Amino acid sequence: MTMNKFGVKEINQQSWLEPDDTIKAFVKLTSNGRPESMSGKDWLEQILKPKLMESVPQDVQALLEVARGALVYGYFFYPLYTLAAEQLFRVAEAAISHKCKTFSSLKSEEKFAEKIKWLVDKGVIPQTDIQAWNVIRELRNSASHPRSQSIITPSMAIGLLERVTERINSLFSRA
Repeated sequence: MTMNKFGVKEINQQSWLEPDDTIKAFVKLTSNGRPESMSGKDWLEQILKPKLMESVPQDVQALLEVARGALVYGYFFYPLYTLAAEQLFRVAEAAISHKCKTFSSLKSEEKFAEKIKWLVDKGVIPQTDIQAWNVIRELRNSASHPRSQSIITPSMAIGLLERVTERINSLFSRA
């Protein structure tokens, strides 16, 4: 498979449905301890595990499914893992904004940081979760104002999917 001048898979008539060569670097250990390339199905199983609760608003669930779809297709075009992660930051912000809307006294145009603080002050977000939410906010800011293309690993993106799903679920499991 050839790479284009930007260092990513060249997409053409022959390559578009082929796994990205970069993904071959990731392995799992078999039951006898030998490394084995991870298949698309192996990645798919990991990506499909994190689920949002029914109590999470439909529009937030829809946003998360777009991120999940990008993760799934990262197997064929590696940079999609990074785009999926960036979408997950936006999904987290949408969840925070949606939760804030349930309280009529907060203005919708407030900044992400102010919404997090407000939900902490209301007891919706526990003090122990402030740092995690602020990391998501900072990463969202970095992704929204890039200076260059960043690339993250599938494991990092899937880990982010797990953590964002957990945080969103915690927002909507409380009254």
